[in-house]
Order: sequence, then structure tokens, then C-alpha cells
Amino acid sequence: MPIRLPNFLIVGAPKCGTTSIASCMNQHPDIYISPIKEPKFITAQFIRFPLKGPGDDFVENFTVKNFELYKKLFRKVKQEKAIGDASVDNLFFYKQAIPVIRNFLGDVKIIIVLRKPQDRAFSAYKNMLRDLRETLSFEEALEMETKRKQQNYEYLWLYKEVGFYYQQVKAYFEDFSQVKVFILEEFKNNNLGLLRQIFSFLEVDPDFIPARNMNLNVSGAPRYRCIQWFFKPTGFKGRMYKYSVMNGIPQEMLFTWIEILRHMNIQQITMKAATKNYLTNLYQKDILKLEKVLKKDLSRWLE
Repeated sequence: MPIRLPNFLIVGAPKCGTTSIASCMNQHPDIYISPIKEPKFITAQFIRFPLKGPGDDFVENFTVKNFELYKKLFRKVKQEKAIGDASVDNLFFYKQAIPVIRNFLGDVKIIIVLRKPQDRAFSAYKNMLRDLRETLSFEEALEMETKRKQQNYEYLWLYKEVGFYYQQVKAYFEDFSQVKVFILEEFKNNNLGLLRQIFSFLEVDPDFIPARNMNLNVSGAPRYRCIQWFFKPTGFKGRMYKYSVMNGIPQEMLFTWIEILRHMNIQQITMKAATKNYLTNLYQKDILKLEKVLKKDLSRWLE
């Protein structure tokens, strides 16, 4: 029997709750999501390797770069109706990613989850801080974006640039027949409402309730760096993660206990008011254009 490939993609955006969303979705009996949540196969067809940022070798070493290996991610698909891949870098790299998606997968359903871009940028920064990859202040890191991009850092380091959603979203609407965009803030304290809409879009039972609903991939500043060192991503860990998952060990088994322990060593930090104002002004025009594409009021993002 031929391997069935994805008929839907969660293409983005990063740090918008997609890890938790995908985990809940994967519990649905009619949904199958790649055991590597972000195989990044699509972008691996054009990304320039090696990636040069601290800890980027972890990401590169679990990336699925060839089609034969990508197909193996879906060899355990049975009777599931909706088959998915949640590589959220596909939104940012829309220009190159869309033709590759169409070539390998055709006109698949597209799911996009967005959040206030200022908050998304700071969350990405906290993610890097948590993983001991980032050493600069948020303000210093924003100034370093252009240089880091030139040095071929992974895209997640581009805290500002990733949040310009308008062109990214517009391109997916233009190139795919079924695109659904969710605004994360609209579903605050209503995860089931968000999941029901996603399930309806994928034409599976919308009333299914996941047994586990963890808040995954929480980011922030480490309380104790000596403890956080054990969770620091490395190239070796990336290879082991990829090898383990490809050989049948569920991702949840690998990361659930890590997530709990890591979360205990995280403390929340806040963005400076002046920096938030700077980012709000920076994104204003893009947000107003995105409103027209989505036909949705995004004024809360301008506050």
C-alpha cells in the first residue's frame, strides 16, 4: 500500500502555540501528525546549510532533508482522515516554500495560527534565552538581526522580521484553495473552541476532547543556568531525537518529562515599555494591511 502523505499543513507562525495545538490534534483518532512535529522537509529543499547560530546544529540535525525519509514519517498512517505536518517555518519562507509544497503535496489544506507580533517576537527571544542560545538583551538582539541573517542563523533568531505576517498570509490565500487563519488571542482560555474549529476545518469529529492539554514549549529566563545546561540543545541531541522518533519512540515520551522539569526552572520576564512601543509602531502598517486580508479587527495588536 502506498504511503499517504500530508493533506494539511500547519505552516505557522512560530511561538504561536502550535506545539500545544499539534499535540492536542494528534490525539484525535482521525488525525495523524508527523512524529517529528517540525520535520522542516519543505524548507530543507532550499535552506542554505549549515546553519551558523548557537544551537542551530540541534535544529539542522533533526531536519528531514530527503523525500524518502520524509515519507517514512507517515508509514504508520492507517485510516486517519487528516494527515499533517506542523513545520511552522513554511510561513516565513513562503516565497520558496509554496512552490515546493505544491510540487510534493499539491493543494493541501493550510492552517495558520497568529498572535500579536510584538509578543511573538519577545516569546521567540525568551525561547532562545531558555535554551541558553541567546546571550544578548532583547534590545541588543533586535539590533543584531541583520548581521545574524547575513551569518546564516536559523530564522527563529529574526525576532522582528518573522512577525511581518501580511505578505506571508496573503501568499497562502492566493496559492491554496483552503486556508484557515486563527488569531491566538481570540481563543484565550478557550482551547477547546480553537480545536473544534480546526477539527471542523479538517472535516473530522469536532466534539472530540483531548485527554492531555499541556501548555508545551513554555519559554522564559532560566532561574539556574547550571540546571538549564542539561536541557541545552546540541547537535548530538538533534541527531538522537531524529533517530529515536524515526524508529518508533513517540515524541511525547521523549519530551513530556523534559518539559515538566524545564518548566520548573523557568521564570517569566517582561518586555520594556519603550521596546514594545517601538515594535508596535514598526508593525502598524503591516497589521492594518493584514486586517484587510483577514477581514478581521486586529486593533488589539496596536495597543
